[in-house]
Amino acid sequence: MLNRNDSITDPQKLVRMEMKHKGFDIDKIKIPEKVYLLTDDIYDEMISKTKNIATKKYPLGGYLYVFNGHNNVGFIKGNMCSPAIATQAEDLIAGGVKELIHVGYAGGLQLDMKPGDIVITDGAYNDTAVARLYGYDFDRIASSVVLTDRVEARLKENELTYRRGIHWTTDAGYRETYGQILNYRKKGALCVEMEGVGLFTIANYRNCLATGIYIISDVLASEWKLGWDGKEINKSVGCIIEMIIGQMS
Repeated sequence: MLNRNDSITDPQKLVRMEMKHKGFDIDKIKIPEKVYLLTDDIYDEMISKTKNIATKKYPLGGYLYVFNGHNNVGFIKGNMCSPAIATQAEDLIAGGVKELIHVGYAGGLQLDMKPGDIVITDGAYNDTAVARLYGYDFDRIASSVVLTDRVEARLKENELTYRRGIHWTTDAGYRETYGQILNYRKKGALCVEMEGVGLFTIANYRNCLATGIYIISDVLASEWKLGWDGKEINKSVGCIIEMIIGQMS
């Protein structure tokens, strides 16, 4: 018998039906256990770098690419904002994915940060609605320590400079007020973006591993310092993509 707080929707049921309609039996295919969710142009750059080593395979959570000869690792274009990436994570996990790594851009909050800096996260301060709806109405939503440790090890192997710590996720990308920036900076938040809490909430709820890698695209100080006209952002994007591809060798 259902309780009032029990959900009547089931992502596994929907995913199974959608995949069947598109010609796939979810029980007879190999869905990668590790998937990278890449934002916009990082996704485009990954496709350009993997034309001969990755194949678009499954209509799961979008268009899921799988690395040739390494069918346990894939990548997909990550949805923007916490509600959208939460739904995408639900679909991917329902399809069999066990590890989700978000690779995106973020605004730096600490005054010594600069565009192109790389951040890995231990979780995010929660400024979203998604977490509450899943029963995680907490100030902070944790990423997976185990998976973040693995990402950190890969960064070290590739001799990449990075910072690790907590960050801030907000649903309103153009409403980071100066008061909020000062508050979260004082709390030690390294950066701000829009997806982390949504992803980590679903991962915690569904017993999946999830973490994030963020490339600083701009810095929020007493004024908004944009970094898109420089080369450091593209350099860092390239380094992260090469790090991911390097796992396939």
